[in-house]
Amino acid sequence: MITSTWAFGKANASGALRPAITSCNTTRLSRRYASGPAAARQVEGTPNGKPARAPDDPTTQRELFMDVLSANATRRDAKQYLARFKPAKAKAPDIQGVHHDRHRRDQDRLDSLGVNLGGLYTPARAIADAPRFEREVSEDKAGTAAQQELHVALVCLRAPEALNDSILDALATTLSQLVKLDMRIVVVPELASDFSEASVRARRTAIAEQAERLSKAIRRHSTEGSRFVTGSLEIEDNGEVDVYVPRLILDPLKRGVVPIIPALAHTQTGQLVKADVGDAMAGLTREFCGTPEKPGQSVSQSVSTLLDRVIILDPAGGIPSRRRSDNAHVFINLEQEYGGIEKELLQYASWDDGVSHPNMFDQHVANLRMMKNCLRMLPPASSGLIISPYEAATSSQTSAEDSTIGTGTRRQKNTLIHNLLTNKPMVSSSLPTARLTSASNDAPPATFPTATLVKRGMPVSTIPSVHRGQGWQVPTTGISDLQLDKSPDIDFPRLVHLIEDSFRRKLDTPHYLSRLHNRTAGLIVAGAYEGAAFFTWEQPPHTTSPSRLIPYLDKFAVLQSSQGSSGVADILFQSMVRSCFPRGVCWRSRKDNPVNKWYFERCAGSWQIPGTQWTMFWTGEGVVEGSERWGDYVGVCREVVPSWADGRRPD
Repeated sequence: MITSTWAFGKANASGALRPAITSCNTTRLSRRYASGPAAARQVEGTPNGKPARAPDDPTTQRELFMDVLSANATRRDAKQYLARFKPAKAKAPDIQGVHHDRHRRDQDRLDSLGVNLGGLYTPARAIADAPRFEREVSEDKAGTAAQQELHVALVCLRAPEALNDSILDALATTLSQLVKLDMRIVVVPELASDFSEASVRARRTAIAEQAERLSKAIRRHSTEGSRFVTGSLEIEDNGEVDVYVPRLILDPLKRGVVPIIPALAHTQTGQLVKADVGDAMAGLTREFCGTPEKPGQSVSQSVSTLLDRVIILDPAGGIPSRRRSDNAHVFINLEQEYGGIEKELLQYASWDDGVSHPNMFDQHVANLRMMKNCLRMLPPASSGLIISPYEAATSSQTSAEDSTIGTGTRRQKNTLIHNLLTNKPMVSSSLPTARLTSASNDAPPATFPTATLVKRGMPVSTIPSVHRGQGWQVPTTGISDLQLDKSPDIDFPRLVHLIEDSFRRKLDTPHYLSRLHNRTAGLIVAGAYEGAAFFTWEQPPHTTSPSRLIPYLDKFAVLQSSQGSSGVADILFQSMVRSCFPRGVCWRSRKDNPVNKWYFERCAGSWQIPGTQWTMFWTGEGVVEGSERWGDYVGVCREVVPSWADGRRPD
């Protein structure tokens, strides 16, 4: 049966989550935000006249966690997220070591006085060797101060004055939900360019007005609320912005309050001046990642901040791309793509599509540079999100949905919450553009509705090198001179380890090298051998013509530690279809391989080869239409001999 991927429609939604989330973790989360007198307060009644529960009511909190996690995460994502709330066990003090040190100090004191008591006060061996029944002692009782760990998201809100009250209220709902899901928020508002010539005092007044609008909206959904923080930033003579008074920001964060920090800073002479919002974001990033510390500045030992997300809320939306039919970059690997995307944005800054604002591409360049400057200071696990406030305002609210049985309801996915739980984009970046849909259908037509997830990422190497759009070419003689174990550009032992770790089985290395001899097309390596894709030129049966060689994906391997949210598989697949084989490539997989769902969603077509255990996949066009090419693809996928040393059936 031949199957075309394009007939599959949208990717299937994640399975039900409710059984996986009904654990004590949600109760712990509920209690965390429902303690104290605030838990008993009531809010205004609902439109139907019934009293509404307070936002921090335990029942409300539990419903929030259940609904948000069910709508935005898979079972594995929810489990990994909830694991963050397991309390760390305090290490019990070494009582015997304390007694031993005390005895040694007493003995030294007596020796200095010339007093020798022999072994009178030496601890008895029987006591020292006796079994001890230990119990866990809390850090407070052990005399060690517990350190609070804050997961922080730094948010740049551009042009808040352009948002109407309904959008601002929905955006405040999303931010409040993030806080209740243990992500502390810091907002840096930036007024539109119309205010660029205003005086500092007028600018501060305008920012304060917008901060008050946002604060009122947040207070409607969170009892912790927000605070307008001024005087915390200092600007150097070179334009670099630092956090001068960290406690003005950390103290509200510890209580779940959202600090709103304007891009205004004091000079060393005390003058208040406008700071570039990118410099302000970079200065806050340095503070939250802990480097560098100012000389003589006291750092709170009771708080540890982890900057997990950098978010840019801009009406311009995500980073556009002319190479994609949806005009959007879903995911950007900065190490690999930054230079090319920046060049593309600058080149097409004058692109007149009748929709984009004339300076919108300059705005995209500024957002991309800001994101790069922030993420380069953070661990690889941190990520950035560039999204329009209209899409970010799409909260996880119940909406009607028609079905064949009757009218039902479903939970809408929110891009910010989905990113918090999964650290992945709403849709996979390696999906064909026909499968990519906007997460929000309510965004104005003048914006790019698809958000862009940005990561510092990893470099990608192609061996041999390839020029974009051309790909690897079939050798004219039909013989390739690339050898995996002898190329100076390839670390072959790490390559073997990668294959065996990814497939969880032993490779028959001599047999594999023998099979690939004179037919290796190339290799794509992601990062420090975190993932790799191997390609060969395969000769179809019943022909020896070099022009009939078929590009074949022989191995697609990702380290187990890099599988999941790291995006290695997407990076490899994109490099394969866009750079190395833009005209198409084929591969095969066992029919019951659980990875096949991932292949089905990304291939141009698939076919179960009769009489075998194999499903053939391919990319590119014209495979089915050309009988000769079709026969060559099927023949290659039938005849490839596996190279495993364990004797089990091949993948």
